[in-house]
Amino acid sequence: MKTHALHPWDLSPKEAVRLQRELASRVIREGDLPEDAVRLIAGADVAFDRPRGRAVGAVVVVAYPSLEPVERVTVEVPVTFPYVPGLLSFRETPIVLEAFERMDSRPDLLMVDGHGLAHPRRFGYACHLGLLLDLPAIDVAKSRLIGDAGTVAGQRGSRADLGDGGEVIGSMLRTRQGVRSVYVSIGHKVGLAAAERWVLACAAGYRLPEPTRLADRLAAEAKRRMLDATLEILIEQRAGERGRWEWDPVDGEIAYKHDLTPMLTHYGCSVDILNPADGDLLDVMLVDDAARGRGEHLSARVIDVLERSDGDHKLLAIPLDGRPELDGVRERIWAWYVDQRKPVTRWGGEDAALALIRECRVAQDAR
Repeated sequence: MKTHALHPWDLSPKEAVRLQRELASRVIREGDLPEDAVRLIAGADVAFDRPRGRAVGAVVVVAYPSLEPVERVTVEVPVTFPYVPGLLSFRETPIVLEAFERMDSRPDLLMVDGHGLAHPRRFGYACHLGLLLDLPAIDVAKSRLIGDAGTVAGQRGSRADLGDGGEVIGSMLRTRQGVRSVYVSIGHKVGLAAAERWVLACAAGYRLPEPTRLADRLAAEAKRRMLDATLEILIEQRAGERGRWEWDPVDGEIAYKHDLTPMLTHYGCSVDILNPADGDLLDVMLVDDAARGRGEHLSARVIDVLERSDGDHKLLAIPLDGRPELDGVRERIWAWYVDQRKPVTRWGGEDAALALIRECRVAQDAR
């Protein structure tokens, strides 16, 4: 899906505030979408791994009116903008944009769990995404950023204006009886009344409309998968280095073991997971464009596993702070192992790699 590059992302917070004020004038605050013009609705959400400075962006596209999912996309990317209240769109939008760029379909309407017009500078997350994607966009937030609202009755569809400085910037809307209201505001190309109608049309028995509810769930699932596939590893030998070097956790040293044709990747091990097949720390091959030092510790994201008939499987990983070229890497690694007469059987894929990590942890906990 095509996105529009309206501005650079390497901005300071002060520059981002100035840009918000400039772009706010480009937001279209009116518009409606007849039901027969809407076939696909997208929801977007982000989940953060704050300790490691990365995030998952998730987009779910549902068919309308069935609200059945037709496309799901997730991405894992480094976070490049700090947490600053009022500037969250500069932290989250680049992440979600990457997911949209990988989508095959183009939705007719966008819903996001974030603020739109209901923002101090009238330019929140929904406005930002709406402009960049050139899509009608609606903000459906679980909490209030600014504004004063009246009381909302208990029935589904009850509403109250959300005001700020004498201006109606959104509404409180009850999507289901017996649950808290959501906050709705204009993102782009949709008026407030139309936005409320679409939120209610997509709220299929839950507090949140299906597009954002499913995107939130997908982001949470993708984050759990990302965390499960993240290992702390130690580099035993560097790519292109001759010989086999091995970490001895008892002595706390890396020792030379024997001669070996240089490997194509950095090679190391998990710092805390034993492989029950051989009783040694789980082996990891790191594909990385950066030079690494022998004995260096780092976090790595596991993406595959090279399975062997003897159970001495080798995980394939990439660093969290880089995106190395992976085209042809598996084929070259496979050829190296075959040339060394190692008993490799297949590349198992990410699911098999995660299963191996879980099995090793369970076996280790059972000891």
